[in-house]
Amino acid sequence: MARSQVSCDSNRGKRLLCGVAYEMEHKIAALRSQLADLGQEHVLAGLSSGDSSQRQSLVDQVSSIDLPLFRRALADVVRTLKGNKNRLDKQPIPPKPFPQAKWEGLHEWISSSGDTSNEKDDTARWWSEGLRLVADGEVAVLVLAGGQGTRLGPGAPVAKGMLELSVPEPKSLFQLQAERLLLVEELAAFVTDDTIKRRIPWLVMTSDATDLATRTFFEEKNFFGLEKSQVWFLKQSSLPCVDLDEGHAMLMEAPWKVAMAPAGNGALFSDLRTAGFIKKLSSQGVKYVQVYAVDNALVRVADPVFYGFIHRRQAEVGVKVVSKIHAKESVGVVCLHQEGASNLKCERYGVLEYSEMPESLTTAKDNSGQLQFRAAHICINMFSVHYLEKLTDLDSQLEFHPAVKRIPHMRKTSGIWETVNPARPNGIKLEQFIFDSFQSCDSEKVALLEVSREEEFAPIKNAVGPGIADTVATATELLLALKQRVSALTPEIGAVSKGFALLKAYAGGATESATSDLVNLSIE
Repeated sequence: MARSQVSCDSNRGKRLLCGVAYEMEHKIAALRSQLADLGQEHVLAGLSSGDSSQRQSLVDQVSSIDLPLFRRALADVVRTLKGNKNRLDKQPIPPKPFPQAKWEGLHEWISSSGDTSNEKDDTARWWSEGLRLVADGEVAVLVLAGGQGTRLGPGAPVAKGMLELSVPEPKSLFQLQAERLLLVEELAAFVTDDTIKRRIPWLVMTSDATDLATRTFFEEKNFFGLEKSQVWFLKQSSLPCVDLDEGHAMLMEAPWKVAMAPAGNGALFSDLRTAGFIKKLSSQGVKYVQVYAVDNALVRVADPVFYGFIHRRQAEVGVKVVSKIHAKESVGVVCLHQEGASNLKCERYGVLEYSEMPESLTTAKDNSGQLQFRAAHICINMFSVHYLEKLTDLDSQLEFHPAVKRIPHMRKTSGIWETVNPARPNGIKLEQFIFDSFQSCDSEKVALLEVSREEEFAPIKNAVGPGIADTVATATELLLALKQRVSALTPEIGAVSKGFALLKAYAGGATESATSDLVNLSIE
């Protein structure tokens, strides 16, 4: 009896193994067919070597790639490369006049110890309106935090948001931004005299390279005083990197791994939909989402002025800009594109890259002597949740662009895998741009707001070095200078209130040594 049972178990095990093997072969055959249709059969070359776990890993990875999306992305990029496509074909014109946020306009708010009943300045009105939106639970924030610290020199953290600045106490970018969020929550509760403090959802968009490190960092830091439930992680989607040469073959990081790269910040919209976060935001009554890049040390997170400005303008899209330092500054500028026949022209907002602008546009000035194309895009945008819902139907229309890079990889030559470390750009990353979403919005529903570069824009892009801009050192210098300017502010009348102290802390970039203590102040 025991022998019979063993025999049955053995046969059952063999049938199970045969079934698994058949399922794997069926999956591989389907993948071969799909890849052959794309001219990418070489991707499965690693199946002829390696152990079973390596072969399984390759099959699992390729199965997870959105091949129809890859086909469309590659078609966009090939069309751009072959046709030398240029957005100047759409006749760029300067944007319509836009206002400037002036933080000195909050002096009245400061001097009145938080009383907002007699505001006359636009910035103060936007500030107060924004705080009411915060108090009513109608705002959220999203940080684009998929960038790695690899370009910032030896010792840089895996994720840029983990980078520390000495202000003078060391604080990571994530900590500075979390504390600014806390200050806005507290300011809104203070102004509205609300005993229940509204929590602002903070969406943290990571990438394959930074996801685990970022989540672990937040856990280790106890979410910087935020509620764990208000921090929503989502991972940016990725697409295969391809060869720059004709044919654009997918590059292999290893025989059993396709080289992948994030699909650009414009993939945000489809990623939000996939994660179910747009529906979640809508169900919670959120109306506006501020979106910004993690590597801006001066970003005003959950900026009440920005929320209030967009709400007052009844806009679907908000764009913060700074004036170009000079005509030759290598930055993208916000402009209008005219499209259609002469009698049916329509205007749509977009961003024109510096490399696309002829000198005639770069140096063109208006009657006041200012550059016509001076509105530099600093990747601080606002989207209404209503517009995000629309973009879930339109995201397939966002064009993919080629990012030509040096991409180390492996290739199989004469049956042998060899490592390739290119000396010059050899590959393409397929990327969508967040500002292409502006084109889907009626120009009357897009609102530009100029802000001070010294107060709101300190990008960290490069390793520290003599004469090198946009480093940790330059960002720290700008942040400390802001802190010093703000520390000199005093109310004109009345006693120092908690509202005044909170505003100073927020305006100064949350550089105080113990922001959490400030949030818990009880002075009135």
